[in-house]
Amino acid sequence: MNLSVLKIIGAILMFIDHYHFVIGGPEILNIIGRASFPIFSFALSEGYAHTRNLKKYFVRLLLSAIIFQLPVIIFNLDYPINIFFTLFFGLLAVHIFHSRKINVLLKIVLVSIIVCGAQKYGLDYGAYGILLILVFNVFRKNRMAVVTGFSILNLIIILRPGIFELASIQIYSIASLIPIFMYDGKRGRNLKYFFYIFYPVHFFLLEGIRYILEKF
Repeated sequence: MNLSVLKIIGAILMFIDHYHFVIGGPEILNIIGRASFPIFSFALSEGYAHTRNLKKYFVRLLLSAIIFQLPVIIFNLDYPINIFFTLFFGLLAVHIFHSRKINVLLKIVLVSIIVCGAQKYGLDYGAYGILLILVFNVFRKNRMAVVTGFSILNLIIILRPGIFELASIQIYSIASLIPIFMYDGKRGRNLKYFFYIFYPVHFFLLEGIRYILEKF
């Protein structure tokens, strides 16, 4: 399975998850959607490893995060800070980890600030999201380490729910490793801007569906 197919699967799962968030429905939709964020976290890690222009990657994520947050602010929507901020700061944490210009102690301090800041300021998935991105990147060539790190993060949610402040159904996100481990290392079709377009469009679509259901 190439990266493009994996992203499409992630987008479908995200749509299912956000259908439950915006419109409602049985909890199984929310459970199925738990696999979406890990897939995009993995894709981000692969993007970092293969991008030809890291600066453009950072700029693209940050601009998208700001632009997609504006409607939430303008219309006072009950939405969390969008996932692009999480991806941006997750990528920043990864870049700091790999930097040869920063000593180990400073790396620990800077990454800790990002992790704590993500939790304090309410980024989508918070500290859990940043740490999961790091797990996929740091251990990208060691599947057992990925399984272990991923499992530990989810067990913390179960055993100490107050740390990440995520629902216990996040444990089902571990199922995302099935398609992720089917990844064949190939890019597939060039869908660089697919997710950037799909993300706002699918929310507009869902809000439109909700409006119609409420009116009729």
